[in-house]
Amino acid sequence: MSTEKKPPPRRRRSPKPAPVPPSCGTCDGTGETTTAVRVGRKHREIGATQTGLCLSCLGTGTG
Repeated sequence: MSTEKKPPPRRRRSPKPAPVPPSCGTCDGTGETTTAVRVGRKHREIGATQTGLCLSCLGTGTG
């Protein structure tokens, strides 16, 4: 009886790193944007700013 040779075991590969999604161009990856505060009927700016969620990426920072 002849013995058959086993094939060599396969090499295990290291897992590939997950691709990094590009950062949002509107908020630069922070997820927040700043806008000037406007008041009155003529929408005059009062010199203050407010922050809010970025509408392009909805606060995730990736776009």
